[in-house]
Amino acid sequence: MVKSANLCWGQHHHLLRYLRVPAPSRHEAHIGTSYPLPAGCTVAAVRTALTHLVRRHEVLRTVYDLTGTAADGRAWPRQVVQPPAPQPVVEATTEDAVDVIARLTRTPFDLAREWPLRACVVTTGGRLVRLHLVFNHLAFDDVALDRLAAELDELLAARTEGRPAVLDPVEHQPVDLARFEESRTDADIEPALSHWRDIVKKLPADVFSKRRKASEAAHSASLTVPGLLSAARAIAAREHVWPSAVHLAAYAVTLAAYTGETLVAHRMYTSQRDASGFGGAVTCLSYPTPVLADLGGDPRFSAVVKASATRVSQAMANAHVPYDRVYELVAEENVRVVAELNFLDNAPRSCRAKRDRYAVNAAPADWAHAGSDSYLRVYEWADGITLALQALDAVMDADAVEEFLRGYARLVEAHREPGTDLRVSEAAALIGFTPPTPRTTAAPTEERTGAAPAERVLTEVVAEVNGLGDVDPARSYTGAGGRVLRLPRVVEALHERGWRAGLVPFTTARPLSALAHDLVPARG
Repeated sequence: MVKSANLCWGQHHHLLRYLRVPAPSRHEAHIGTSYPLPAGCTVAAVRTALTHLVRRHEVLRTVYDLTGTAADGRAWPRQVVQPPAPQPVVEATTEDAVDVIARLTRTPFDLAREWPLRACVVTTGGRLVRLHLVFNHLAFDDVALDRLAAELDELLAARTEGRPAVLDPVEHQPVDLARFEESRTDADIEPALSHWRDIVKKLPADVFSKRRKASEAAHSASLTVPGLLSAARAIAAREHVWPSAVHLAAYAVTLAAYTGETLVAHRMYTSQRDASGFGGAVTCLSYPTPVLADLGGDPRFSAVVKASATRVSQAMANAHVPYDRVYELVAEENVRVVAELNFLDNAPRSCRAKRDRYAVNAAPADWAHAGSDSYLRVYEWADGITLALQALDAVMDADAVEEFLRGYARLVEAHREPGTDLRVSEAAALIGFTPPTPRTTAAPTEERTGAAPAERVLTEVVAEVNGLGDVDPARSYTGAGGRVLRLPRVVEALHERGWRAGLVPFTTARPLSALAHDLVPARG
């Protein structure tokens, strides 16, 4: 029996991200892990355990129909749960494992046909030595992956020890969550949506405006600081907040020091689990919410920390809204909020560093297509913190990436002891960035000559797919009332009428009249 429902609200971001990048770069959003195995584990045991999980968790046998039909009869992405079957497992030897795993990792998932988990067992002389798993981020977040890993641990341990496996019952499947979300009315979500509407209206147009330049390169580096873990916890304990609030404050102050702005904005990955009431569901229940930090008046760091704690609490309380609605609010205000922050818990693993360690990583060429200007990951280990920053050269060169990471660490370390409480201006001096020089760029002019046929088709398709009346070509796709989750159907409908288009331009603030110039005849 096949089940079907709309996508869960937390999946919207990852679907849009997956679709907007070129297919060869989509693997950047995949989650890969080399899975530890108990002594005596066999290939047969792995196959049995994975197939058990597929039967138990519907998300593992779900595919996605991007142009399915919603309750209003219009196109809307849907999840389709297929009947249980054995999980496909690729076998590789130690000699060819690198190539096999690279292929499994880098090949984009076929959302309409392929389950969101790939498994590869690596053997030597027929003996199992390793299990490698690749997940589609559309279907999983960190909480879901942790639960899946714990259950796989138990199943394999039980098999090798010759005892029954003990697993907690599955209370909710993703389709249950999706159907609950489908039942929510506009009145139900308006209080939370109103919170995000108020924030979006206050967002600056572009926090990197004084630093932005023309460039297509990107940089990646990481700084591991063992002592930063205890410093952040000491500050959190003193201010009676979670350590995440300390990092949120440090990020805001460092971003302000770099950009020269006192009103800074970014996006923070926020879980919907508590607010949704479906905390145990094995699916993706997180997305990046807009965060605004007003540092006007030169507040002290302790005040910024307290304000950050409030923002975290508010974000969590108002998290359970459809991501596409928040995305469309930002698009309608024509603001650029594409600096991202994410907290990742790697405990109880060790950072394996006795002293500070800075590393320049390979240029993130695939991530550069994801639509973000910068992305800071804060990894918390059992014995340290790793700050990993990816940034487009258009907003931050390689030297600035290193200065940003080291300045962030100095700022947190400086506040370890109660006697230090720097104002934002003093923190900027400590971080040490040279003040930016404002940059001016002429607004591009859009030519409309010769666009009439394509423009007419485009406005007709946008109106038809979204159930709109007359569509004003002078407005952007979302400004004209287009829904971002209907874009796959818009692109499909254009192709049916003889025009080829990419999805990315429709997610910008460019008017439809300008987007018509991007259309290419699909035939002839």
